[in-house]
Amino acid sequence: MNTPLNSPAAHEESVPTEYRRDKVRIGKVPVSTKIFQGIGALPGGHKDLAFNTFLLLYYSQILGVPASSASVVLAIALVVDAITDPLVGAYSDNFRSRFGRRHLFMYAAAIPLGLCMFLLFSPPAGASTALLTGWLLTFTLLGRFAFTFFVIPWNALAAEYSQDYVERTSIITYRMLVGWTGGLLFFFLVFTFVFEGSAQYPAGQLDPRNYPTFAIILGLLIPTWCLLTTHLTRREIPYLLQPVKPTPDFRFLVLLQQILLAFRSPNYRRLFIAFMLFSGIAGINGVFEIYMNTWFWEFKSSDLRWFGLVLVGALLAFAVVPVLQRRFEKHTILVGALGSSLALGMLKVSLRFLDILLANGDAMLLVAFVIHASVLVALITIAAIMFSSMIADLVDEQDLRMNMRQEGVFTSAIGFATKSVSSIGLIVGGLLLDLVIVFPRGAGPGEVDADTLFRLAVIDGLIVPSLYIIPIYLLTRYSLTRVQLEDIQADLERRN
Repeated sequence: MNTPLNSPAAHEESVPTEYRRDKVRIGKVPVSTKIFQGIGALPGGHKDLAFNTFLLLYYSQILGVPASSASVVLAIALVVDAITDPLVGAYSDNFRSRFGRRHLFMYAAAIPLGLCMFLLFSPPAGASTALLTGWLLTFTLLGRFAFTFFVIPWNALAAEYSQDYVERTSIITYRMLVGWTGGLLFFFLVFTFVFEGSAQYPAGQLDPRNYPTFAIILGLLIPTWCLLTTHLTRREIPYLLQPVKPTPDFRFLVLLQQILLAFRSPNYRRLFIAFMLFSGIAGINGVFEIYMNTWFWEFKSSDLRWFGLVLVGALLAFAVVPVLQRRFEKHTILVGALGSSLALGMLKVSLRFLDILLANGDAMLLVAFVIHASVLVALITIAAIMFSSMIADLVDEQDLRMNMRQEGVFTSAIGFATKSVSSIGLIVGGLLLDLVIVFPRGAGPGEVDADTLFRLAVIDGLIVPSLYIIPIYLLTRYSLTRVQLEDIQADLERRN
């Protein structure tokens, strides 16, 4: 039987913690603060481009590490990273200092993160496969660990800036606007200047000479963005919640209890499970994306850079989100966006098999794909904005239900789910490449046989995307509405 929100039993089962702001904000959160907080999306965008697009390709196709072995290594790092996420989240929820609950962690993580990203793409020359595998594991682990100490506190801040249902979405929208704009500009510049094709390597992502430059850029840019967003948002610390009393007992069991407490929220459980499944499926797709673009669609690096224009789709999403939110509930928008992206994601391969698409190398094929990707990005951006805003709403519901603010735990536990199951997706993707698709190592564009490419396209473009219907269905069970949230926040005001 569920415990009523305001019942004594609900409060007795929780660990009561009083939170207070040093200053009460008058008016809305400044636009500059939303932009400064959005800068913190750039390190993750750069890291994701490096990990999702280049890392497996670099170690398997260029350095010669088997794709299945590299995938297992990356999966191990994800599992370890996933375990640390909710622990760091719970720790920062209870942390107290004159610099707030979050900012010290973000400062401390910046330089180690940049160093690890540099070393990850700078392995020793002439190293054996065993040494390369160990190098990949070591610096993937350390890099993800450092990133956790930055991104978990940074994510939690978004839920603290405002309690307003609509303004929370606005904060997330600005965050994604900065992240998408900077990330796609980075994408365009990387494929234009760093992985520029040559006569020997028309697909510049296969040229080993390009990776040392990429390593230096990652090592410098990522810590720069981390330090900027942390420094520029320091002025907001007085407006953020902090525990009234220091909470020095950070034993593992105490943190574990706080993590388990989050799962007493039925709506949070639904989001958690749905995005856990989503991440596993996306992990498999992520392994194949660069393979599809390089070998199936035969795009050169000079072609791939134009996918940076999908920024248009992100801008479209930012424009329509306020309109959609005035008419629909957040979870309704989320389900609609994800369902539409599922159908759109299967479209390209389906049209190719029906002989409707133009031939590879036709300039109009690239134009069609950029338009397709822009619409897909718009849908995914809308879904991501709604998801992050819903997490912020659930923090209020949890505060009333369990008498505890758990911004860090809520965001980090989702991170745990996505990373731990993504690791399985990576392993599955790597095994499929080696054992089912049987993709050859060291092959250039045009050097892979048609049967292999057919298997790659069917698995990546049809079978794997069809699995998304399961988490989409789970999200239809989410039940927190705008009116219910307003009632919850009114109860919180009376309680405090």
